[in-house]
Amino acid sequence: MLPTLGLFKSLPCPLFPNCNRDPCVFSHERTRIDRPLQTIKRPKPETNSSSVTDTTATVKKQKVTTPSSLVSARSASSSSKEIPSPAASIVNKTKPVISKPTTASASTTTQIPKKPTQTTTGTGPPMILPNIRSKIPLNARQAIANRLFQEFKRIYTPILSQQPSIATEHAARQEENILNTTANLAGYKQLAMTILGRLKKRPACTGVEDTGIDGEWKDQAAKEKEMDDFLNNIDKCVASVEQLKELGYPLPDLFNAVPEQTFAITTVGGIATCDRCKKEYTVKNMLTKEDMETCTYHPLRMATVQRNGEKRRVYRCCGDAIDSNGCTRGPHVYKEESLTVLHQKMPFVSAPARDINGSKIRHKLVALDCEMGYTTAGIELIRLTVVDEQKNKLLDELVLPSNMVIDLNTRFSGVKTLEGAKYDLDGIRKKLFEYVDQDTIIVGHGLENDMCALRLVHTKVVDTVILYPHKAGLPFRNSLRSLASSVTKKFIQDSSDGHDSLEDASICIDLLKQYIIRKKQ
Repeated sequence: MLPTLGLFKSLPCPLFPNCNRDPCVFSHERTRIDRPLQTIKRPKPETNSSSVTDTTATVKKQKVTTPSSLVSARSASSSSKEIPSPAASIVNKTKPVISKPTTASASTTTQIPKKPTQTTTGTGPPMILPNIRSKIPLNARQAIANRLFQEFKRIYTPILSQQPSIATEHAARQEENILNTTANLAGYKQLAMTILGRLKKRPACTGVEDTGIDGEWKDQAAKEKEMDDFLNNIDKCVASVEQLKELGYPLPDLFNAVPEQTFAITTVGGIATCDRCKKEYTVKNMLTKEDMETCTYHPLRMATVQRNGEKRRVYRCCGDAIDSNGCTRGPHVYKEESLTVLHQKMPFVSAPARDINGSKIRHKLVALDCEMGYTTAGIELIRLTVVDEQKNKLLDELVLPSNMVIDLNTRFSGVKTLEGAKYDLDGIRKKLFEYVDQDTIIVGHGLENDMCALRLVHTKVVDTVILYPHKAGLPFRNSLRSLASSVTKKFIQDSSDGHDSLEDASICIDLLKQYIIRKKQ
């Protein structure tokens, strides 16, 4: 005989106390009848007082009722499969009574205010989020945000139709800036009043470019004065011919150079040294599947790290030691170092002279950045980006190489495809010369590589490698990424998609401005 599970022991016996089952699967405990009655607390019902009195009397009577009366009470409902307890019947009787409290509680929950959010995308004052780390009361912050919004709304009235949320966004940013700058309520209020005073004196904006929070915005006249001062000082930053020669720039004497012997020019079928693994290989114009993985190399340079208490030289790309074979596979590629050979393959040119008649407006200063890929002729230009002194984009185009592409070098160039390219090297140079002449100052980082890719001889150059030299001197150089973070506090080249040439060109303008400011100080 299997043991019982006792699943019905929690249910009262319908025949108690006259149950003849031995043993009975139901419960014969009298206390289970009284337990639910102790938790029933009901408000006054909407029905007449006599029905409430009857119900209460029934509850009280059941506390002292005899077992015989329970049998008669349950016999009336013996036809049903499940017999409800007296407590359940009382709940059913009083169920309509709880409708009123339920309605009241529902209306109460709708009056609870929602957690505030920072509505920076709306058109009204920003709603400030509570900050548990802040020592400034939330109501004080909200009051300041409201006043800031009113001032920004007045300032941006001419452009609210174009940018309806700009006043809200700038009020939120300004309040957050005040909060992060101060440590207590007194300092918060004092700084807020100072900024509000300056905003009250600020005139209405003249356009979308005439915007910004306090501390960022500058008067248009002050901007023009600052730009004039910047342009007047850049001549002092232009590199000398000796500095350009030391860095390997193509110079005008290249045009008078004696051509190299024919055998020195690497072409298809010739032997070249791989720029990655440093092994010799035969240059091909058509690569097989095996050729695409024949080179094993480390894409990043080595760095010194500390492991187990001692310094070690490892590769940044994978952390392997100096004697490791490589972590990446790809095709063999090469880079032509000789300027004379480069000139023989594709001739260098100079920028045109300044147009005396003024029919073409060219810039005094531009910053450019080139992205290069590997072809059967070595390294060639695949993208050119040019910005002006105010970092406005003048040119940003893909370029079709003159030879068969082997590797677009996507990890560093960021170029995944040349689809949509409209210019070859000659075409992109003609486009560049619409903005650049012989007197234009070109700004960049390590521009000797860009000049070789463009096949351009230009001596009016500002190179950030010269402005911010490495502490160990040449041939060591500070990377553009490290200069951006240390000098301008901006982080670039963080994307896994490769470099952004527009970002690189713009950061060179910022580095030049910071250099001029530091020199004045």
